[in-house]
Amino acid sequence: MALTATAHVDTFCRDNLPPESQWPEFLFELPDLQYPERLNCATALLDDTVAALGPTRPCLRSQTETWTYGDLLRHSNQIARVLTEDFGVVPGNRVLLRGSNNMWMVACWFAVVKAGAVVVTTMPLLRAPELRKLIAITTPTVAITDSALAEELLEAAGTIPVITCGTNESTDLHARASSKPGTFENVDTAADDVVLLAPTSGTTGVPKATMHFHRDVLANADTFSKYIVKPTADDIFTGTPPLAFTFGLGGLVIFPMRVGASTLLIERATPSELADALLEHHISVLFTAPTAYRAMLRAGKDQALQSVRRLVSAGEHLPESVWRDVKERTGKSIIDGIGGTEMLHVFISASDDDIRPGSTGRAVPGFRAEIHDIDGTPVPDGTAGLLAVKGPTGCRYLADPRQTSYVRDGWNMTGDRYIR
Repeated sequence: MALTATAHVDTFCRDNLPPESQWPEFLFELPDLQYPERLNCATALLDDTVAALGPTRPCLRSQTETWTYGDLLRHSNQIARVLTEDFGVVPGNRVLLRGSNNMWMVACWFAVVKAGAVVVTTMPLLRAPELRKLIAITTPTVAITDSALAEELLEAAGTIPVITCGTNESTDLHARASSKPGTFENVDTAADDVVLLAPTSGTTGVPKATMHFHRDVLANADTFSKYIVKPTADDIFTGTPPLAFTFGLGGLVIFPMRVGASTLLIERATPSELADALLEHHISVLFTAPTAYRAMLRAGKDQALQSVRRLVSAGEHLPESVWRDVKERTGKSIIDGIGGTEMLHVFISASDDDIRPGSTGRAVPGFRAEIHDIDGTPVPDGTAGLLAVKGPTGCRYLADPRQTSYVRDGWNMTGDRYIR
């Protein structure tokens, strides 16, 4: 599959893609996955939603305020102007984001994408040594950080300009953005321009950064979210995964905004506090880990879980005992899923009557999955082997020899041992 003409002035990402001979096979068999050659996913998720549904629809919520889609559009446009006008960001430059789950970090994400730049996501828990390694391989032009998380980044950033968010200083992002017009002309990126460099979790030594295109961001919404989660514009999402984790980015930003829904962003909450928020804010779709579901049951928060329409679990193995406990006490079936940063989000799952407790599910529509032996040959059903997956998303490591370990004969080899 030949790459189309890039909009990137800074061609770092194109230059550091793995050779196409090392890519997995990509599948675009569903009608939902037929994307135009020119595509900016911020336009598709934000500007187009405002054009279709109007600017007054609720988009992002916190415990104290609500931003409409129009508010998010205005703030994102203003931040995009800060990046391009004050810091000289051009299409293809990398912009590192470091923050918790809050409205301004979402606005920053969209601003970077609107400007045709590339988001580098970082987990809040990373410290200066880890940040320094990530900066070395992604070479960001500028970084944006919550003021509460600035210390480690400032130590690691070297000569890279760091914009803080949440201080009272005139150089703060809020102050800079407030002086800018609320309009911005989004860069006409290619569907196969890189938009996201997402580090894999649990990496030791030199980190691996996965490279994702504009079309990839929409593809997981148009497969797992559309066919398994099945959200509507009236849903209110919430969850605990960090936005820097692709599970969180999808479940708390991409999936709701793809259908015009809204999200309650929670920066920090115990399982008991999370359960209380489900009731207070009338949450209908929850993304969190099995440990949180177990803890909410232990705290006697059955009613809170009963009030939620969709319970989604990923990020770690969902024990069958937890699934059955939630089902027996609330009548709700947890949607389990397995995904990965290399694939961007979930590729095997099941919902409703298709759920089989103790099993992950089936390949999500748009994906294929097989179980292979060590030589890459499919094994008979009932035989343990290595999970192999292909679909509209897949592994492309940033200039990393480990590409050939993850991709084999067109398949993404996730490293998971499975039985079908």
